[in-house]
Amino acid sequence: MPPDTRVFVSASAAEPSAAAPLSRLLEPLRSATFEGGFIPGVNSFDWSSLGPQARMAGPFMSTAWQAIAAAGRFEHLPVTYHGFARRVAASRYAAGLFMVTPPDQTGSCSFGPTTDFAPTALDRCGLKIGVINPSLTRLPGSPAVSIDRFDEIVELDTPLVEYAVRVAGDIERRIIEQIAALIPNGATVQAGIGRLGDALWAGLSGKEGLALHSGMICDPVADLVRHGLFRRVTTGSLLGSRAFYARAADLPGVEMAPALETHDVARLAKIPGFVAVNSAIEVDLLGQVNAEWVDGAAISGPGGLPDFIGGARRSSGGLPIIALGSTAKGGAVSRIVPRLQVPATLSAAEVGIVVTEHGAVDLRPLEGEARAMALIELAAPDHRAALREARRRGA
Repeated sequence: MPPDTRVFVSASAAEPSAAAPLSRLLEPLRSATFEGGFIPGVNSFDWSSLGPQARMAGPFMSTAWQAIAAAGRFEHLPVTYHGFARRVAASRYAAGLFMVTPPDQTGSCSFGPTTDFAPTALDRCGLKIGVINPSLTRLPGSPAVSIDRFDEIVELDTPLVEYAVRVAGDIERRIIEQIAALIPNGATVQAGIGRLGDALWAGLSGKEGLALHSGMICDPVADLVRHGLFRRVTTGSLLGSRAFYARAADLPGVEMAPALETHDVARLAKIPGFVAVNSAIEVDLLGQVNAEWVDGAAISGPGGLPDFIGGARRSSGGLPIIALGSTAKGGAVSRIVPRLQVPATLSAAEVGIVVTEHGAVDLRPLEGEARAMALIELAAPDHRAALREARRRGA
């Protein structure tokens, strides 16, 4: 087997982890690199366990994969979500594992709730292995594939990978209030998953004429869609509870699209009033954003943050919003910092509006001292004096 033999794997809600040992065609490929858009905290299967030289590769890092990364068996790809989609479109895989619905009477299967990378990868795989899972919901707006396209069929009746929505606390609610006040009626909104992203949707319930264009949607979005809050919904993935998946086919007007489209900065820039809301770990006084590193260790990847923020910056009337609580570790650590000590997820030139529970500031017209002072006002009051002193010393 060539040293860089790769196998594409569906991920997110449709990760076919239990199917790998069942595939006859995968037997010669057990020491390949298994590549997919594996999501931290969602996809936990260790694909490097399949063979003595097997490896994983993906655009995110997770604490769950740090041990195999230290052993040289996890390749963290330094690309955004759209960058990974472009990589998939340009790659050639020895095989691919695709979870799909059972075929209908015409032999057509659906990719169901996960269309970000799998439809793009299908034609890039030498061996196409279809994992038929009756738990996968057939969605009206999801791409279809004929069962005849697959070289092997594996039947697997297992629940989809779930994502638990996180309950918002007082700080998150205060941040969401700040963000909701910025979003006008008629806007097209995107939000990342996570505690802040999950909490945003309830804060939009009084808005009118909104559209949704996001890489993923989860449980809180469903009721808003059913109640007609959004005039249009475009997404690449549904990720949530079993109840959410079971009722997903009844969501009216949801259009599923690959990440090549949902995360394309040029396309996003053409959406008037595009509002991108993404969370971060820390922001420094230059405006640089870290959304990947904690205590020097990578815990995630850039994901769709640079794609969506870039699109919102270029959109007419767009709002590129970075949201974060002002402190961590019970208030002991400021998340507004003098200088990032890790690579920036978003450069100072690409940042837009920063929001904490203490306010919101649009950094786009601000430079130098004015920008730094505005960011210090977003920090927790107990940390502002230290930040001013660090600024004075040029730290």
